[in-house]
Amino acid sequence: MVCEQCGNLIKDGALVCEQCGAQILAQRRDQGTAGRRQGRQDNARTERMGSAMDWAQPPSSPYAGYTASPRRGDAGRPDARRGTPPPPTTGEKMNREPRKKTHAVHKMMINWALVWTIVAFLVVVAIGACLVFLKVTDAGQLIMVRMGKEGNALAHWTYGTELFDQGYVDKAIAHFETAYEMEPDREDIYDRLLILADAYEAGSKPDKAEEIFTLLYTEIDPKNITAYRSIVRLMQDQNRLMELSSFLTLAYENTGDDSFRRERTNLLPSTPTTTKEAGKLRREQDIGLVSDEDYDIYYILGDEGVLPEDGQLYTAPIHLGKGAHVIRAVAVSSDLISDELRVTFTIELPVPYAPLSSLAPDTYKTRQRIWLRYEEKEEDKKDTVEDPKEDDITIYYTLDGQTPTSNSPIYTGEPFYLPGGKVVLKAVAVNGYGEVSNVLTREYKINIPFERFFREGDEFSDFTLLKTSRDAFVKKYGSPLEETEIEDATMLGSCIKLSYPWGEARFVIGETGYVLYHIETSSTSMTGPRKTKVGMSETDVTEKFRDMGQTYNQNGDRSIYFDQDAGYAMLYHLGSKSDRIDYVYYKVDTTRMILSYHLEDSKVVKITMRNSYTE
Repeated sequence: MVCEQCGNLIKDGALVCEQCGAQILAQRRDQGTAGRRQGRQDNARTERMGSAMDWAQPPSSPYAGYTASPRRGDAGRPDARRGTPPPPTTGEKMNREPRKKTHAVHKMMINWALVWTIVAFLVVVAIGACLVFLKVTDAGQLIMVRMGKEGNALAHWTYGTELFDQGYVDKAIAHFETAYEMEPDREDIYDRLLILADAYEAGSKPDKAEEIFTLLYTEIDPKNITAYRSIVRLMQDQNRLMELSSFLTLAYENTGDDSFRRERTNLLPSTPTTTKEAGKLRREQDIGLVSDEDYDIYYILGDEGVLPEDGQLYTAPIHLGKGAHVIRAVAVSSDLISDELRVTFTIELPVPYAPLSSLAPDTYKTRQRIWLRYEEKEEDKKDTVEDPKEDDITIYYTLDGQTPTSNSPIYTGEPFYLPGGKVVLKAVAVNGYGEVSNVLTREYKINIPFERFFREGDEFSDFTLLKTSRDAFVKKYGSPLEETEIEDATMLGSCIKLSYPWGEARFVIGETGYVLYHIETSSTSMTGPRKTKVGMSETDVTEKFRDMGQTYNQNGDRSIYFDQDAGYAMLYHLGSKSDRIDYVYYKVDTTRMILSYHLEDSKVVKITMRNSYTE
């Protein structure tokens, strides 16, 4: 049908015009039975026909647009037109708009139960869709969190960030912590935790922020410099400079970022330096320590101890003698401590050359005199450094074949004679540093008469050790003043001691009873080995045995002879007037026989002879 208001074509069943909004139901009622009763339906038909005729009538007709009623018999009806319409007046528009076609309106019944069922269904669907939206989508979860409900981790992170941006720091922290607890292994957790740490800082919780930064570089991404930079900033703000220096080292080692190393270098005092380059140095040295900023320096010699706590304040150069020396040092400025200096100096002291002798090794038929001397080599003479210790040379020598030591005789520059027989001369040079040269060794053979070493068979004239029994001894020298059992660590087995006015005799149990193993006598009537007796002089005794002619050392001792296989003889200076001469030979049963002469004012006052398993 056609809308009477605007002429728009309306679909069947429509209640209102889609174009002008006029109600169609009223129009339909007018066109129903009541309309027909009043003749309005035929009139509509006549109008439609008239409209067609108007379009067919030429425009030059003075009556264009007007249509006579086709049915004269309807003139008496209420709605019928009566008479012929007057012609249009001058100026009136001759052509009128054609009327639009209209359609009949059909009355429809509404099923309100169905309508409400549909509406309820749509509401349920809408509610379900909302619930799915809230539960499943990130946007829905964010809405839930904003409403104070539970949501996923992303929603808490997002809402927490919104709160943080708005200045609600504590609330933001709560949401961040909840999100991290819900999903600690997110791919973007590093950046998320950085936001949480920023919130902690904004909330005046720097310790909590540092815990987050520490977690980031220790467990999540040790190579990412962001967390390191944040901790550096915190430490700087808190003036934790010493801790900062160590942390910068860690940051540089973990990330390889050179900016951390440079920052640490600029922060700390400069590492101390030494006045001499480390390494091998000749002669003793005084090593100085220097701080570029003139800070206090603490040092330690060696690897033990912690700097600066265990160090010594540097005030003067460090004196280094022979050997390897490790110097460790730090510069200290307030709470800041420099990196540690660790250097090694090896001091090599000058070593003298071996001395020279005036007598070439050979066999000689007569007694020979010999000199010793020390001579520098040409390269040492070019050394312009004056060193009194290097030039202070002492020559030690021996004639008994032993290697010279500081207890050996010192060569005074005077010549000395070589004794008869085979002589092994050995000599060393020692400088003021105590450095010892190589050993000069010269062997000579002097074909002149000489005495023999103390040896087996040299016994007292009236008894023999390890052979004379107790009874035989008592028969010869009478009953002792006292006889006692003793313990003697130098012998094996039980022992007894017989005491006499002139001394004592000791016996050890053997297969046939007690035998003599020790005698000590001051009696002038007893004759010792090689006819020696109490009362003889030192020289009288030494002339009875081999004497290599070696002089006294600086302690007053003198080596008379030495033979590695046969034994040795030695004079010991015991005091201002006391001396003792020991002659020792080694026996085949691994024991040794020791003959001693005790002297006072160079005279023999007592002779002792004993067999011993030890010295």
